[in-house]
Amino acid sequence: MMMETFRRFGTTQAARGLLFVLILAFGAWGIESFLHAQSSPYGLKINGQAISLLELEEQAKARTRQLEQAMGSPATPEQLQGMQLGEQIIATTMARTVLRQAAEQLHLQPATRRLQEEIASLPPFQNQAGQFDATQYRNTLAQLGRTPAQFEREMTQDLAVRNLADLIKVAPLPTSLTIPQLAATNATLRLDIATLAPPVITATPTPAQLEKFYQLNPKTYTMPETRSGQLLEISSHSLSGTISIPAARIEAEYAANPAAYSSPETRLVRHILLPSLASATAVQKSIHTLADFITQANEVSTDPGNLKTKGGSLGYIKKDEVVSGFANMAFGLQVGQLSAPVQTPFGWHLIWVEEIRPAHTKPLAEVAEKIGKALQENEVQQALNHLTTRADDAIAGGASLAEVAQRLGLKLRPLPRVNATDDTLPAPVVNALFTTAPGQTSAPITLENGGMAYVATTQVEPAALPPLAKIAARVTADWRALQSQLAAKAAAEALLSAARAPATNQRTLAAAAAQAKVAASFKILEVQGPNGAPRWLQSRLPELQAAAAGTTLPIAVTEGDNLHIVQLLGRTPGATPPANLTAAAQTYTDEVRQDLEALTVAYLQSSATLSCNTQGLQQVFGYAVECPSEIRN
Repeated sequence: MMMETFRRFGTTQAARGLLFVLILAFGAWGIESFLHAQSSPYGLKINGQAISLLELEEQAKARTRQLEQAMGSPATPEQLQGMQLGEQIIATTMARTVLRQAAEQLHLQPATRRLQEEIASLPPFQNQAGQFDATQYRNTLAQLGRTPAQFEREMTQDLAVRNLADLIKVAPLPTSLTIPQLAATNATLRLDIATLAPPVITATPTPAQLEKFYQLNPKTYTMPETRSGQLLEISSHSLSGTISIPAARIEAEYAANPAAYSSPETRLVRHILLPSLASATAVQKSIHTLADFITQANEVSTDPGNLKTKGGSLGYIKKDEVVSGFANMAFGLQVGQLSAPVQTPFGWHLIWVEEIRPAHTKPLAEVAEKIGKALQENEVQQALNHLTTRADDAIAGGASLAEVAQRLGLKLRPLPRVNATDDTLPAPVVNALFTTAPGQTSAPITLENGGMAYVATTQVEPAALPPLAKIAARVTADWRALQSQLAAKAAAEALLSAARAPATNQRTLAAAAAQAKVAASFKILEVQGPNGAPRWLQSRLPELQAAAAGTTLPIAVTEGDNLHIVQLLGRTPGATPPANLTAAAQTYTDEVRQDLEALTVAYLQSSATLSCNTQGLQQVFGYAVECPSEIRN
């Protein structure tokens, strides 16, 4: 079948529909990724086009925010690495870039009118009435360091990608093909599965075998470049322990800034939002008590935030938190008093005040600790700035980092044999160590804790392949692991050959294994659709959905170190096709289009060149990111 053929080319669930996602520029990325500064060092080069580290960092921040919203808690670096955040962003950026480049080569430029309509439809450039505002457009771009010409050029590129997507046409599948497709997809498959575990290899390789294995795998055993150096850290955390704020200064700060320690009046307010004065007046006449108000709010309010269960409650509000007309009415009512209808840009409101909390000034005892902490942080920052200035001046005057540390009374931390993927040090420190020449001191490094640091590189040990004698144990273990994998693969091939050999009756995998003298474990598994199959089998299952009973997958399917041989024993027909076959046919048509789109992206990526700034990417994502088919710089 056509869709099964596409999937054999390696299109994955993540890849399907990728082109559709990529062309929805602002839905997928948000405006920030289009308005990044271009002065940042490059992170990727795709067919020679540079993608800045700053752009990738903006995407990482946006994706992290989305993940944290979904999880309901902050994401740890370990979680982001486990989710392969960096690899996902690199893959999507590459796909998007090659699509833009292909559209440009095909001269698929949009008409000026369409570009204008697209820009005018973007909410960041619209006023409160939902209309495009040229002044707001220019101001928004200016705040983000972009010009209209730059932005419109990038929008033109994305619209060209949409034109590229429009070239991929798929004729609707006839409903006559939908019934067998549904039956095959929804059928329950009865599978015979043989699992082969790699055997334990205890044999010792001969010296010649070990030497050959070692010579064939130099990249595996080459020790990476390491650098040694010194780290001088001027930490705000360490300085805070040396600075205290006297009580008299806290009292003076409190007396000098009374407004900072005062809370304005707040009110517990409910409201009903209605579309017209007539409807608001009619509802007003039916309200006599708070219970009446809550009932009407849940039944007739058009406020989308009310959710028909909140009784119109806005919680406690301050006067400056709401529009002026609403604020003047709400803060002029008494407790338990219903307002007259009041108009705002959102419609007509009825307002009820449940509680008033008067403005008040917090006593000194309540805010003294907060004031002291703020004053201390200010003193620490001043001390930090002073020490940093002294350090900068000393380094500019030719002082070594050791001399600077002695002058400032700070400790110098040794950095012995650090490699580029060291995760025990802040990424900016490692990056500075690997970009500073031996005998030189780095520029100031800003740390996440608010401190500053300097790095001096003292020694560089180039990447080198150690002698076999020093790593013989490791090479031997790797040789045995390879022999184990080869033995498992050979056993799987023997079992597959026996399972596919002609037989008078259908041969079970257990019988085939006995004939091939292969050790394996066996089980019968019933699955319905890819989602009901084990993860290791999901991508291969479509090959069996329309196959004849007795069909064996042509290759062993891997799951970790194990290999699985899968044979179809039979199937139970799926559920009766739905009445609306037209909708089902459209669904399959969309899937074929998505597969074609994924193949388009895959083809463009396969012919593209990619260069990665590995050290810069590690600094952005916080871990060593794997770049596909990369040329490391």
